[in-house]
Amino acid sequence: MSQSAKSVFIYAIYLSLIGLMLLFVPNVLLNLFGIEPTSEVWIRFEGILLMATAIFYFIGAKYELILILKTTAFIRFTVIVFFTAFVMLELVSSRIIIISVIDFLGGAWTYLMLKKEGHFARNKK
Repeated sequence: MSQSAKSVFIYAIYLSLIGLMLLFVPNVLLNLFGIEPTSEVWIRFEGILLMATAIFYFIGAKYELILILKTTAFIRFTVIVFFTAFVMLELVSSRIIIISVIDFLGGAWTYLMLKKEGHFARNKK
């Protein structure tokens, strides 16, 4: 498995763990980030969606699907923008930025490994 695939595989494990927490013990995670506890089912739906996304990333990593590896890197770069906006709009505690930094750094790791492996080389004609 390439280094870029390993970075996505590790990210998929992270997503799975967060997804499981949101599915089974959502308020533990919400409390860590200063988000009001909830008994509504929407947070458990989010856990299922994270686990479903993790499956795509596991498959992308296992089969070295470069398009998936590139896509996850760029998606993770955007999380910090949205989470920062949520903080600035006073919708959530600033502690949520921790997750976005993890996503950003993980995306950077994947991007740098893809670049090192030559997946961003320009095609010469």
